[in-house]
Amino acid sequence: MSYFSEFNKISKSEWEKKIFSDLKEKKSSIKIEDEIEELNISSYYHSEDVFKNEIPGNFPFTRGMNKQKNDWKNGSLIIVSNEKESNKKALLALNSGADLLVFKTNKKNVNWKAVFKNIKFEFIYTQFIIESVSDFDVIFQLMKKHEFNIQYKIDIISNFFNENFNLIAKNFKHKQKRFCSVNGHKIQQIGGNTWQEIAFCLNIGHEYLIRLMNIGFSIDEAAACISFNLGVGSNYFFETAKFRALRKLWSKIINAYDPIHHCSYNCDITAVIGHMNKSLKDPYTNLLRQTTEVMSAINGGSNAILVEPYDIYSMNGSSEKSERMALNISNILKEESYFDIVIDPLGGSYSIEMLTDEIARKGWEKFQDIEGVNKGVKSELFINQIKEKANIRINNIKNNSIKLIGINAFKNPKEIKNTWKEIDSYLGLPTIILETV
Repeated sequence: MSYFSEFNKISKSEWEKKIFSDLKEKKSSIKIEDEIEELNISSYYHSEDVFKNEIPGNFPFTRGMNKQKNDWKNGSLIIVSNEKESNKKALLALNSGADLLVFKTNKKNVNWKAVFKNIKFEFIYTQFIIESVSDFDVIFQLMKKHEFNIQYKIDIISNFFNENFNLIAKNFKHKQKRFCSVNGHKIQQIGGNTWQEIAFCLNIGHEYLIRLMNIGFSIDEAAACISFNLGVGSNYFFETAKFRALRKLWSKIINAYDPIHHCSYNCDITAVIGHMNKSLKDPYTNLLRQTTEVMSAINGGSNAILVEPYDIYSMNGSSEKSERMALNISNILKEESYFDIVIDPLGGSYSIEMLTDEIARKGWEKFQDIEGVNKGVKSELFINQIKEKANIRINNIKNNSIKLIGINAFKNPKEIKNTWKEIDSYLGLPTIILETV
């Protein structure tokens, strides 16, 4: 017997009548208007508004590719400035629960053999943020025997990759590996909203597809070479919907080229928990923010999650405590809270489905508007639109219209001798650290 047959179905009008009676408010007062997202949505939805019967693992993959679990890889960022110390940090991270290492170097002529000493790459996943052809050549040769667990994060925005694209791509024609990186998280960190980030990801991802197919890759081969990095902010439900919307739209692009293999629809996403809303003076509030942001990424179906220690870009560098905190968030959510068990737990929520559709709609419109963002006027227009959103975020903090504990409200009175470094810009715009505005 169905439980639904035991209860009378309540219509939307009946439900609204009860809501407005209880709240004693006008209908317009329960609308949500978000200035940064430019979305006017309701605080409630009903089955009359939306009905979906999507199943995980099926087109358009809003609910992801997984059919069994919602597992993800727990990443640790290793910034290579001293080979011996970097090797020590990598081994410690693996012993502390990481199963993904993300290597990034800030020096030339790295002795990569020393960095890799005693690391069993065959049992873990590894990403390399590549910033020179010479680094790629060395790492590619050293990693050949571990090729199934390796990703190369090479960004077309960087001049070296743009100029050497065909040279590097030829290594992956017959044995595909994800080496074309779409750094949507940097759009989020310079101030962009959810659908601007999605539009950017679709634009750069599509450009990779075209370039690869122009040099002889099939759509299936090209799709297997692309991965996405998405940022995660503190707007909990919006961020979850963003991940779902990107997968939906990416599958739409892939489908237009008639792929042969089901796996070509896979939108491989690494969620990056960054620094825009973090404070060097309030580690415990940072922990809360990082946790909810990781939860958004998990609920959105991320393949991997990289929580950057909140102080990694400070003058003092990351502390042992902040590194342990960053790793343990995923460990606890997986091993104690079982977030890896339920696939797309928010799927079917009328509000989440509507929010996913709205973000996807605006993201697709903006993608069509800016396609070819690396070229001329469209690029300048898009950058200026992101800058507008960044200025709104900054002004909201300055005039206290948005309050962030530890940043512009309830600041830690204890003096901490640490300051932020200047973090790399992207598309000519600076990375936002709200604590410094």
